[in-house]
Amino acid sequence: MLSIRKIALLGLPLMTLAGGASVAHADPCLSLTGCLEQDAKSQLDSAKSSVKNTGSQFTSGMRDQAKQRWNNATEAEREKLLAKGGALTSQGANATEKLNNAEKTVKDRWNNASQTEREKILAQRDKLTNATNSVSNAEKNAKDRWNNASESTKNAWKSQKDRVKSDLKDATSIPSLPSL
Repeated sequence: MLSIRKIALLGLPLMTLAGGASVAHADPCLSLTGCLEQDAKSQLDSAKSSVKNTGSQFTSGMRDQAKQRWNNATEAEREKLLAKGGALTSQGANATEKLNNAEKTVKDRWNNASQTEREKILAQRDKLTNATNSVSNAEKNAKDRWNNASESTKNAWKSQKDRVKSDLKDATSIPSLPSL
């Protein structure tokens, strides 16, 4: 009798959990986490599809433009286009090689660095990140100030900008010499 009670006490929560899991599996939105996962998955799938479609449209448009340009080109223009294509291919290969070398150099520098050197590298990275964030914040603040400013304030800023441009132009221009 005691063992039946233990089995019932242990088995009931397991059965409830198993039943809930099978229902949640059948309809993911019956549980909060299932619904959130389903929503996140559908948003991710939608974003992937959008990026794929946009990329396909872009490359298709570029391909069509290139075909049209090739078909309308004279023989001399086609030779120039072929030469440009070869130059672009070699430039791309050079850029890829430079990027790979730079990446290898950074990895080697990190792997060969002592703990203090690594701390310096991380500090430099943090300093650059903070500087980038500061610039981004300053740009955002300037845009926000501009968007929230009244029309008269915008006009005053524009006239001040024009005055500075004019003053800079006057200061950097060379005066004409009188003719003799």
